Amino acid sequence: MKTIAIISVAGGAGKTTMTASLAVLLARQRRAVVAVEMDEQNMLGTWLGLGVVSGSGLATHAINRDGAWHASTFRNNDGVLFVPFGAVLCEALPSFDKLLESNERWLADSLDEISLPQDGVVLIDAARFPGEKAMQAVRCADLVICVARPDPAGFAALAWQINLLQQHCKALKVVLNCVYPARQLHHDVIAMLKARIGSDVLLPIRIHLDEEVPRAYARGGYFFDHAPHSQTSHDIQGLAGWLEAWTADGTSA
Repeated sequence: MKTIAIISVAGGAGKTTMTASLAVLLARQRRAVVAVEMDEQNMLGTWLGLGVVSGSGLATHAINRDGAWHASTFRNNDGVLFVPFGAVLCEALPSFDKLLESNERWLADSLDEISLPQDGVVLIDAARFPGEKAMQAVRCADLVICVARPDPAGFAALAWQINLLQQHCKALKVVLNCVYPARQLHHDVIAMLKARIGSDVLLPIRIHLDEEVPRAYARGGYFFDHAPHSQTSHDIQGLAGWLEAWTADGTSA
């Protein structure tokens, strides 16, 4: 079983959409896939097509100390097993963070309770890095995928956090999302990122900007089904293929 944490260091990078897309595409390749939500936004289930925001999940059961989070899981139409974060009130979030701080293996121990075959994959939609929820995901992951946008804010946030990320990751790859080739600024930011973090960390697979993505999800579907011949569909299929190869040998470049 391989565990992949999908994180971002700036808001709006698209990590939840990417987590859902990769989970579905891997499941369609007959892989056993678990999508775990470690983000208080609690929106991954809607991107997986479940249509509702779960009231209970990992965090709510941890706060209540009842240990019954298994009863709050769902399976979507593609066979992805979804473990929600749960609807946690703002005033209760500090107590959850305190629990995580007291046990840095809390998430790893929770994932150990999930029975998956050897070729199974756990995808964690992690809260924004840094932060204890994100650190829990990063520490237990075999691979961390950091999703970033090729704009000045995305570059500044990633450049600031890259050293800390690399200290805690077993393996780290950065994927650029919402790339628009017609914008010279995006080319400039990509060049700066290569110089700052290195071509070995920055994956050559980039997800291009496509208005079909929000439209498809608004219709309750996936953009790679509604627009299968689009560049963005090709991109996410390529990333899923790369990830499938990585989970097989852990050495894909």
